[in-house]
Amino acid sequence: MTSDEIAPIIRVSTPAIEGVLQVSKWLKIQMLLGSEEMQALFQALEPFGIYNVSSPVLREEAVIDKGAFLEAYSYYVTALKNGTLPSEGSLRRFFSAAWSSTSDSFYAMEVGKDKVLVKPTKPVVQLQGHHFFYSLLDHKFHPMVLSPDSVTWGIQFSYPQIYQHPKSQLFSKVDNSPEFPNTELFRRLNLWMRDHSAPTPFLVGTERTNVPIRIGKKCFSWIAKHPQLVAKQIQVLSLSKV
Repeated sequence: MTSDEIAPIIRVSTPAIEGVLQVSKWLKIQMLLGSEEMQALFQALEPFGIYNVSSPVLREEAVIDKGAFLEAYSYYVTALKNGTLPSEGSLRRFFSAAWSSTSDSFYAMEVGKDKVLVKPTKPVVQLQGHHFFYSLLDHKFHPMVLSPDSVTWGIQFSYPQIYQHPKSQLFSKVDNSPEFPNTELFRRLNLWMRDHSAPTPFLVGTERTNVPIRIGKKCFSWIAKHPQLVAKQIQVLSLSKV
């Protein structure tokens, strides 16, 4: 089965019919990958689809093309490798998407005359553009902080552990049962991450810190060119020095 076959046109429905999804206790992976590594991750996770959940879209745009995603991510990485900052506005719909092994995890709510808002009905892998902040006050790295002083660092992948059924309102643990098809998708993402990335070994002044924020192993050859790291005089040690 290909990714295109699992991402057909999403059914149209309403919150009155579907209920409202409530989830909590998220597991999070914050990771900067190279372009080739992102392509390898896609191959490892197939079959899955990418869904535009960030804003109202035309119905035919509800599913994001894999090639378009990889092209956008390649632009992001190429900019960093060249010592420049990418324009993140053009990346928002890709970096705020949701990944799922089945389109049945979503419905499309009609918004206005010709657009829909794609909404999940089951736990999905949620993406967010990731930025971290290094504080001179506590000398710590703080993930998912968006400010003028933050450093762009790939994508955060999140998956919830607690689920409230949209209709019955009953709470349950998100497990490996057929009710939660994306648990396996996130498990494979987690396994791939452990094999192909590492906690980032930062050096600030003379202080070395291994941070849970992860870096793809093929990024070490160019990460010293990251313009925000250069400006802040933050170094990433090579794997041989870890």
